[in-house]
Amino acid sequence: IYPKLLSTGSHRNLCCCSAKADWSPCLPYTMRGLINYGAYCSINSVVQVLCGTRELRDIIRLVDGQDHRSPNTVAVRLIKCLIYDMTKGNMSPCDPSLLVNAMTLYRGAPFDVQEDSDVVFKCIINALADDCGIAKRIGSLWDIENEDRVRCLRCNTVQSTLNKSNTITVLIGDNLPTELQDYIKLYTDITFTTCDYHCTHCHTGTQIEITSKVVTLPQVVCMKIERVRNIGRDTADIVKTGTRFAFPETLDLKYIMKDPEAPVATVYKLYAVVAHRGTHYCGHYTAYVRDDNDIWYLADDSHVRVCSWEDVKSTYEAGSTVPFESIRPP
Repeated sequence: IYPKLLSTGSHRNLCCCSAKADWSPCLPYTMRGLINYGAYCSINSVVQVLCGTRELRDIIRLVDGQDHRSPNTVAVRLIKCLIYDMTKGNMSPCDPSLLVNAMTLYRGAPFDVQEDSDVVFKCIINALADDCGIAKRIGSLWDIENEDRVRCLRCNTVQSTLNKSNTITVLIGDNLPTELQDYIKLYTDITFTTCDYHCTHCHTGTQIEITSKVVTLPQVVCMKIERVRNIGRDTADIVKTGTRFAFPETLDLKYIMKDPEAPVATVYKLYAVVAHRGTHYCGHYTAYVRDDNDIWYLADDSHVRVCSWEDVKSTYEAGSTVPFESIRPP
């Protein structure tokens, strides 16, 4: 979902969406806090969003925690040792340590400093996707199939490839819309160029133009609103933009589809936001989650309280918070 950030701050927004029209029965959901041992706020916020994803909780009922075919323990720790605890109705905060330890083993690097929410999300979703059992279906809930078109700017040769991702990146720039729906409408008109490319057709070093279109949409769409950019060549030149960027409660993604007329559900409803306040180098993550009764909650580590849509919209401004959003069909 996100590009790599420094250890103590998040500078991107994330969105998840679900296009499923009718919901099958799933585990009851009571929002509980998560203990923060000093650097877990990004992990806690992402886990709150995952726990608030009804499609995920529905699959959890089918997972066998004793399936020894699993190549990693992230799925079991997330599903058996954490999400089940968070749906028991007990209001005391849960301890995410077992999950964090499993993520550390899977990634091969510790979470001893605050990690960016995009890195946390990628670690968990990739671990679930690597699982051999039912948990693999959880990882695929976010799978987006894209057709990337690469055009050589010297000979105009175009090559197309199909790729999978689990996020859609939203850029913030001087000439780009600052409303998410307006941005989505222009999605296919946004191109990326890069240098130092050797074209295999004209056999010269040149630049390429890259455009991307979505072939298939998943049940849940996660969008990364990119707030970090490097204005130089050093990590000291990485800055977080404070530009206001608005996102709606419902979003139509038909504009990003390769075939906008395809008979697929494209309207999604926001159900979660991961927000960051502070600078690129230091800050704090929180999560906003809409429950099954359309009530918004703010989860700030071990503290959970009811909030409003107006509170969620306060994350439009990066100077105070940076959101991670999730939407599902109305």
